[in-house]
Amino acid sequence: MRKNLNLLLAFAVCALCASGAQAGTPESAAFIDRGRSLFDFGRWTDARHEFLQARETLSPADREAAQTVDFYLAACAVELGSRDAEAALRRFEARYPGSVYANDVRFSLGSYYCAEGDMKRAREAFEKTDYKALGRARKEQYDVRMGYVEFTDGDYDKAFGYFDRIGPQSEYADHALYYKSYIDYAEGRYGRAKQGFTALQRSDAYRDVVPYYLLQIEFHEGNYRYVVENGGKLVQRAVPERRRELERVIAESWFRLGDFNRTIEHLDAFAAAGGELDRDGSYLMGFSLYRTAHYPEAAEYLRRACGTEDALTQNASYHLADCYLRAGDKRAAMHAFAMAADDRFDATIAEDALFNYGKLQYELGGGAFNGAINVLTRYVEQYPSSPRVGEARTLLIAAYYNSNDYDAAYRAIKSFPTQDADIRAALQKITYFRGLEAYNAGDMRAAQRYLAESAAINVSPKYSALNSFWQGEIAFAQGDYTVAAAKYNAYLKRAPRSEKEYAMALYNLGYCAFSRMDMAQARGSFEKFLAVYPARDRYRADACNRLGDIRYSDREFEAAVAEYDRAAALGGPEKYYAQYKRAVTLGILGRTEQKQQALRQIITAGEGDYADEASYELGRSHIAQEQYAEGAAQLEKFVADYPSSPRRAQALSDLGLAYLNLGDKEKSLRYYDMVVETAPQSSEAKGAMEGIREIYVSEGRVDDYFDYAQKAGLESDLTAVSRDSLSFASAQKLYLAGQTDAAAKSLRSYVKSYPKGYYVNDALYFLSDCYLRSDQRDDAIETLTTLAGQGTNQYTVTVLEKLSDMTFEDKRYDEAAAAYRQLYDVTTTVAGREDAMKSYVRATLAGGDAAKIEAMAADVAAHPDAGAVALRESKFAWAELLRRQDRRADAVKLYKELASDVRTKEGSAAAYYVLEDVFASGDMDKAEKAIFAYSEREPQAYWLAKAFILLGDVYVRKGDNFQARATYQSVADGYSPADDGIVAEAKERIAKLN
Repeated sequence: MRKNLNLLLAFAVCALCASGAQAGTPESAAFIDRGRSLFDFGRWTDARHEFLQARETLSPADREAAQTVDFYLAACAVELGSRDAEAALRRFEARYPGSVYANDVRFSLGSYYCAEGDMKRAREAFEKTDYKALGRARKEQYDVRMGYVEFTDGDYDKAFGYFDRIGPQSEYADHALYYKSYIDYAEGRYGRAKQGFTALQRSDAYRDVVPYYLLQIEFHEGNYRYVVENGGKLVQRAVPERRRELERVIAESWFRLGDFNRTIEHLDAFAAAGGELDRDGSYLMGFSLYRTAHYPEAAEYLRRACGTEDALTQNASYHLADCYLRAGDKRAAMHAFAMAADDRFDATIAEDALFNYGKLQYELGGGAFNGAINVLTRYVEQYPSSPRVGEARTLLIAAYYNSNDYDAAYRAIKSFPTQDADIRAALQKITYFRGLEAYNAGDMRAAQRYLAESAAINVSPKYSALNSFWQGEIAFAQGDYTVAAAKYNAYLKRAPRSEKEYAMALYNLGYCAFSRMDMAQARGSFEKFLAVYPARDRYRADACNRLGDIRYSDREFEAAVAEYDRAAALGGPEKYYAQYKRAVTLGILGRTEQKQQALRQIITAGEGDYADEASYELGRSHIAQEQYAEGAAQLEKFVADYPSSPRRAQALSDLGLAYLNLGDKEKSLRYYDMVVETAPQSSEAKGAMEGIREIYVSEGRVDDYFDYAQKAGLESDLTAVSRDSLSFASAQKLYLAGQTDAAAKSLRSYVKSYPKGYYVNDALYFLSDCYLRSDQRDDAIETLTTLAGQGTNQYTVTVLEKLSDMTFEDKRYDEAAAAYRQLYDVTTTVAGREDAMKSYVRATLAGGDAAKIEAMAADVAAHPDAGAVALRESKFAWAELLRRQDRRADAVKLYKELASDVRTKEGSAAAYYVLEDVFASGDMDKAEKAIFAYSEREPQAYWLAKAFILLGDVYVRKGDNFQARATYQSVADGYSPADDGIVAEAKERIAKLN
């Protein structure tokens, strides 16, 4: 009630004056005495007239009387509100320095400023006034006016002290009592305030306003019946502003008395009088409408009552939730119960709200972030003795089973205080799926750990069996085929044939036996797989291919061709292998024409990973049939089409042989020379040098041969060549015998003795393997690096695969990136090129060099066959660089290109940054729709949580703090883990709303 204060005292309190001076002549003295008397009675106009008359009678010598007259004229100007009042007092101070009226002038200045409402200057003037030098009347005026100054400044303690100096007989007693009573009322001392206001009922100045305060006091003291019985009469004669206040007090009194219809009536009257409902008022209206079964209308007001985290929000949101439930809006009810579940306030409401919050989370699908699990776990932990804890536990177990966020579910269930059979069954399932996630992410160690934990629980036969299957998959991936086969067989003993994993276990058993070269066992497993697997897909085609390979190894070539035909007929990528192997097998059967026709069909189609092999094989086939012209033409086409093929050196050597047999020694020399130039330290180079020597010798140009060999830097001395061959053969024998240390020593000696020997590539490859076997990792990397720089040869792909992976594992990211990039250039399979480019991207990113990342992104973008993963990850990395460089518009263009697939980490993040861009544009409606559309696409949890926080920001911008808080709360309650900044960010947003 501090607003619109009664200013009745403002002028009266500040309109008092000073007295006392000597007159000059009897006539002037009479004017002065009458003026002073009139002034004291407040007849300031008449007093001013007398003082003006006195001035007319004064002589120049009457300075003392003139000083009195001038002072009173200035004082009259103050009381009459003259615009010249301040100037008159200032002129007096200037004219009469050190005047006996100086203290009165300062007092009058304070009175003037007080009447003008300039409390700061009034205070300054009063504080310069000597209170003790004032007369009794002036002291009362001082106390009233300084009390008013302190009152308007809000210092009620000092104000009360000034007003309390005024005695009951003073003409200012009523004014002082009014302000003291008001201060008591404002500070909650209702008994003393009531006593003072009651005494003021006799005051002419205050009798009309006192009843309003007395009504407020009765309300604060809980005498609501008094308020409703007496408030109506006051409303009838109140001014509009006072009427609003009265209607509000009467409405709440009816609310306290339980008459909700009357509450609504008076709140409507309050609004009609121009009042606006605050949070408390909205709650009164909302709850009254709720109690009178007007639920839709109640929801609107209860929603407005929700705000900061307090008891009012808890109560309002609790009843709001019931309104939403009655309207069938479970999601809105869930958000409202979330607000009401704050146990810092009403414990009964908090418990019921938390239970319903968790139940609705479960009924609505568990929440985007395992909210049902988190909330129900919270309920069971906080209220273990609740009669509903059993139902909560049942819902919790069901929520665990339905959860797809297995990491979060695992953390939640592991933190559960007790674990009965149902909880253990849920834990077995969740741990199993957690293992599958780790397996799919390539983390075999974690997958093995989770699956072992799941298997140890052994409650569910289904998941116990599936654990065996996936443990077999891990063992197979690690190359332990014996363990893998045992696990698959364990699965087959426990699983029904109808399960999809049943057929795959047979398929994998086939591969275990195939990898161990147990062809009989492999054949049986693949045939059983085909018998139970009806789908005509890649797995069926691959099994047919393996059966073809088994028949081939058993020299059942006709049967092998039949199996390859079955595989090719199924289509898909596996047909390319089948077509190529069928052609090769036809050759073994002596059906050369059919073989060559089959190879030509592969080459013409130009598809798959075996088109290059078919091209080379067709050339070799012609040469084997002594069809040298056809062979040379085909091999030249191969060399032109596949310049990076590991078979290039052999093809060039074959071309040298073909042209030698065709009698074209010039071309033969040219191709042999290309072998020596491109692969000097290879067995092909040795064969090429033999061909070159044969040509030169046949032409009688032996010296020319020695000159050529010298320029090429290769050994031409037959004795030295023999030593080269013998030295390598000796080292190779040790290597093949498994004598790793001795072989390494011998191979090092060979490489050092014959740095340009014909077997350097072979020696380096064997040496690197020796180092790997003896765990000399750095030496192995150095040797592989040297071999990788030797040009393309039969070892290039294998060497680069090992080198790139090893350097990446050792965090030598620049070396790894270079090796992966080189691997991309020499790998001929689609899958191999895509994998190499993907690893090139990741190694470059791991290095963290912005310039190199930028160059890498441009490089990858220029190669459409880099693969979807490499293109996506490199483009995202480039977008991130642009964003950090504040080139947001350029970054958003790339984010939009990436945002189509939110199942990937990059797609989820990119789509989120596009949402941020929409938000930054200021179109909140568009941003809201875009966020909802994003959430329906099921992005990754972290970025979905970020999007929901952004959605809360959208609601804040729209002025809907209720929905904003509900949105933030859903993240704070449901998202996990709790330590990656998301939950803290959501809670920070909630705190800002408070």
